[in-house]
Formats: sequence, structure tokens, C-alpha cells
Amino acid sequence: MPKIVDWDERRDEILLATWRVIARDGIAGATIRAIAREANCSRGILGHYFDDKADILSSALVHSHRRVGARMGAAARGLTGLAALRAVMLEALPLDDRRDLEAQIEISFWGRALGNLAMRDLQHTEFDRLCDRLRGHIEEAAALGELADGCDPELATHQLVVLIDGLSAERVLYPDRITPQRQVQMLDLLLSSFQSATMASGAAGDSALAR
Repeated sequence: MPKIVDWDERRDEILLATWRVIARDGIAGATIRAIAREANCSRGILGHYFDDKADILSSALVHSHRRVGARMGAAARGLTGLAALRAVMLEALPLDDRRDLEAQIEISFWGRALGNLAMRDLQHTEFDRLCDRLRGHIEEAAALGELADGCDPELATHQLVVLIDGLSAERVLYPDRITPQRQVQMLDLLLSSFQSATMASGAAGDSALAR
């Protein structure tokens, strides 16, 4: 009997292979031939799952984002406000090998987006999706009274995205300079700047008790 191939599973395997090629050879090296070789299949097989190279690359980027988004949702489950926001942010930062790979993929696509309108539009859509998620947690924190007076959710959202992008780029270029510990320290300092005085004093008291 012919082997039954799970279409979604095989498609995901090809996208994983695409990630590995991008991480190793850069976006310019992610050719159809290189992806097919990494996925251990023919170029013809790729045509069963994707329209062309642009489709493969776009799908690889979206698939990476969806995996991160799923982890964010799981990490924030049962949490609210700033606690949920911190959990979500920790999934977005390159704190381990898996997230390092995701950062490499993300940074690799930036250059391609500069000269490719379709890729730039996709990046904008994905950026808006991330901002909506972060802003939702910030607005929830505001409703819970956790934010300092005058804390602007739009500005806070922008600061968080810049932190993600900046740390991701630096981690890719200078992995020894931006350790996971330093990333968490910078995140916590930024989040503490959002906090109301009451919440900040409570957190300080908890820290003192922990010592």
C-alpha cells in the first residue's frame, strides 16, 4: 500500500526546513533548491504544498509567528494585567535556542521586506497583530488599576515592541552581549516604569519578604 502522508504535517516539516535554511544561510540562501534539499524532497514535491518561493517564505514567517502566539496564549492563561503581559513578553524574547531561531528568522525577513511590497504588507499585518495583543494586556492592567497615572497604552505598546525588536536584533548579532538574564532585567525595568505607585510598593514589599 502507498504511504499515507499527512498533508499538514508534511507542510510543517517543509516550513521547519525553511527556517533552518534561513538561520544557516540567510534569506538570500533560502532558494527552492536549498529548501527542497533540507526538507529531503524534490522541487516538484514543494509545488504540491506551496505556489512558489514567495509563498514558502511568507508561510514560514506566519507559521513562526503563530507558534509564538500559541505559546503566548498558553503562558498568559490564568493571569491578568501586567502579570499576563510579562508572561507574553517572555515568550517573545530570544531567551533560549528555540526563541533564538525565531529571532534569526524574524531579523532575516526585515531586509527582504524593504524591497518587497507583499512581504512588507505581511510584516505590517503581523506587527499590528502583536501590538493588539500587547495593548490588550496593557489596557486590562489599566482597568485593574495597575498602571501609573499618565501611562499611555499606545506608547507603552510601542516601547514593548521596540524592546522585542532591539533585543532580538542584538541577540542575533551579538549573542554573548545580551544574555537571557540581561533581557529579563531590561523587560522588568520597563514593566516597572508602567506600574502604579501602589503596585510598585507592593512588589517591593514582596521582594523584601522573599529576601
